[in-house]
Amino acid sequence: MMEVEGRGKKTMGEDFWAAEPRAGAGSETLNWAKLAEQVAGLGYWRLDVPTKAIAWSDGLFRLYGLEVGDLPDLETAMAAIHPEDSAEANALLDRAMTLGEDYTGQVRLKRADGSWRVLQNRSVCRRDESGAVATVFGVVMDLTEMELANEAVRASEARYRLLAENGNDLIVQIDLEGRLTYISPSVEVVTGYTPEELLGLQLDELIDPRDLPGLDRLVEEAFENPKRQAACIEYRVDHKDGRELWLEARPAPLIDAATGEAIGITDVVRDVTERKALERELVAKCEEAQAATRAKAEFLANMSHEIRTPLTAIMGFAGLLDGLGDLPPMAQAYVRRICTAGEQLLGVVNDVLDFSRLDAGQVELDPQPLDATAFVAESVDLLCGQAEAKGLELRTVISPDAPAWVILDGGRVRQVLLNLVGNAIKFTASGEVAVTLEPHGQGSLKLTVADTGPGIAPKLQGRLFERFSQVDGSITRDFGGAGLGLAICKGLVELMGGSIGVESTPGEGSTFWFVVPAPRSKAPKTAPEARRSAPQRALHILIVDDLPVNRQLVRAMLEPLGHSFDEAASGSESVMAAVRRPFDLILMDLQMPGMDGLEAARTIRSTSEINREAPIVALSANVLAEQIAACHGAGMNDHLAKPIVPADLVDMVAKWSGAGAARASIAA
Repeated sequence: MMEVEGRGKKTMGEDFWAAEPRAGAGSETLNWAKLAEQVAGLGYWRLDVPTKAIAWSDGLFRLYGLEVGDLPDLETAMAAIHPEDSAEANALLDRAMTLGEDYTGQVRLKRADGSWRVLQNRSVCRRDESGAVATVFGVVMDLTEMELANEAVRASEARYRLLAENGNDLIVQIDLEGRLTYISPSVEVVTGYTPEELLGLQLDELIDPRDLPGLDRLVEEAFENPKRQAACIEYRVDHKDGRELWLEARPAPLIDAATGEAIGITDVVRDVTERKALERELVAKCEEAQAATRAKAEFLANMSHEIRTPLTAIMGFAGLLDGLGDLPPMAQAYVRRICTAGEQLLGVVNDVLDFSRLDAGQVELDPQPLDATAFVAESVDLLCGQAEAKGLELRTVISPDAPAWVILDGGRVRQVLLNLVGNAIKFTASGEVAVTLEPHGQGSLKLTVADTGPGIAPKLQGRLFERFSQVDGSITRDFGGAGLGLAICKGLVELMGGSIGVESTPGEGSTFWFVVPAPRSKAPKTAPEARRSAPQRALHILIVDDLPVNRQLVRAMLEPLGHSFDEAASGSESVMAAVRRPFDLILMDLQMPGMDGLEAARTIRSTSEINREAPIVALSANVLAEQIAACHGAGMNDHLAKPIVPADLVDMVAKWSGAGAARASIAA
């Protein structure tokens, strides 16, 4: 418990009431509140939060069984609470002092004479002009033998206890005719009107007509279920100066204790105008943020499309040139440099899109049974050529305890592993890169990539997994990159529920590791279908693209396999072509002037009898998840991203050649 300063012998009569603003209550109100305390067996306390000074009323001394003025410190006062109630009571007080939360709590208290009493404490907080919690006020009632002498004492005690508890909130009573019969003096601070100006008025004279129906329904429900906690409602009223105010209320039936009949409504009303303004501001900020997110997504989509479109021709035709065997050696070297540069640029684009998806929470995992040992060996083998080109030894170490089959998202794990191994090869001038697979605890795998590179200084290691961060950020750095690879790795590993880190000593190399959950699994009953390398038969294909160079590239990639083609330079042309003759396959671009690929696909599906079932594959630089989903929604069967990888295009054609053959046989 906190230390308490400012201990003294002051009681409420000397300290508490003097510290509170009258708010128009006057000395008569003060006397009535003291009388209510004495008659009802109440005690009041006030805690000054900055100094931790505490003051008690005479009634609180009586509840504790202490002599008036023999004031204990806060820690001693709280120590008298029963051990089973102490933790909650301390927590409520701490939250009131730090967060300004009002609270109600009931505790068992050990009095000075050793007897136990059941007390209820209800507290409210006051803030200073800066908004910090300045004071906590509490009202304590002895519930052990609570019984008021008569209804008049009960009504007086309830009214002025509410005034003490709610501070600037409004205490309101309304009769069954809807007239105000009582409103607390603080109404003048909130609305500018004095109580005398409002008493006797009807509610419909004060409340905005738009909010009256909702309030009427709430009051009806309160009368139908008087024992249920009152629901909350917000409504508008006008300040005396014409400003619009928002008030929050919880109307509840006011019951005659003698007859049990409802005689009106009682309410505690709070001014929430500032909160409503903040809510409107928050909504506006959220809308701005959503607009910014949409703008960012649109920019990334456009950027990806605009870069991938020329890359399709650059990488496609460079790849075709690279496949020719009769180029002069110098031309062959130039072509390979073009291919390499294109792949690097595509890698940057993919990294930006991957990071954007992670940032927006749009990456979904697809865990499947996986042969961990074979998976790691095959993944590492993909980079053997890079290691050999630099004279590095690339080896894989599999722990004998490593499980055979596990449940993992192989695509995402491979993405992380290849990034770490690729970095190790790039930054290592000589020596080796070793990849280790081993179990980690129960149901997890640990993959480690160790290199003999230059190492990383400790002060720089913390920056490695930050977005757009590189250890060597100077303009003359030896290695390129956008600085997103490790940030993407971190995001993917954490998405899978794992962790990632690095250990490195300058001059001795670096070791990157990541751990991912990988529950053991049984081998699937059937092996996955092998990748097909060629279509089963020659197809007649419709190529739809507004750029002639892209149509020429597709033809150049597929003509050696015996396929024949028609071409369309727009969505509308593809629809007309689909009406004239059947096709085994339609390769459809998405972004085209006039009718785009999505509309063209929908139109073909709905109007072309001879191509209604023809496979349609989107061949597009639009690669975001929502764009691919839109393709399927428009009736397309599949999606292939630009730039086009020849092997992927051949496999895609082979994949749908069966569907085309089946459709052709049905048409015949």
